[in-house]
Amino acid sequence: MARTIGKLTAIDASYLYMETPEVPMHIGSMAIFQLPDSHREDFFEGLKAMIGRRLHLAPMLTWKLAHTPLDIDHPSWTEDEQFDIDRHIFRGALPAPSDHVTLQRIVGWLHAKLLNRARPLWEVYVFDCLPDNQVAIYSKMHHACIDGGAGAAMAHPRRGKSTLRRPASCQERTTSATSCRR
Repeated sequence: MARTIGKLTAIDASYLYMETPEVPMHIGSMAIFQLPDSHREDFFEGLKAMIGRRLHLAPMLTWKLAHTPLDIDHPSWTEDEQFDIDRHIFRGALPAPSDHVTLQRIVGWLHAKLLNRARPLWEVYVFDCLPDNQVAIYSKMHHACIDGGAGAAMAHPRRGKSTLRRPASCQERTTSATSCRR
């Protein structure tokens, strides 16, 4: 039987109760990276392996929801005994012309999709087909498992005491979907 982590607070559970297909309750971000011309590794596989090695630093990434009988109380977080990182990190594809406008459209569609509540409530999409040796990372996580402050701390570990480091082989340029330019 899966280990129970703890019951969701009333505020965290409210994000689940308020969610509808028209009003998703997840937080999303997108970052675009300029890889150096000398970069030859598979960025997607490298990122997936790095996150896999560091899951112990953010254990909530392996927690899923467990509901009470008849839903008489708030759900609990439990350890996902069948956790598979391949169900959370995906290689994104862009149709031609594979530009930033197309990326914005695809990310908008991905952000509109609800997260699968039978799994840990997060996904990452890596688009490594952009022009000029750029890659984009779009991530989303349900608001029930992370608030804005914790999300900022995970996204920018260099500000805290985390041991997470961004890959040395790339330079970050964060952007919102509306300000993304070629």
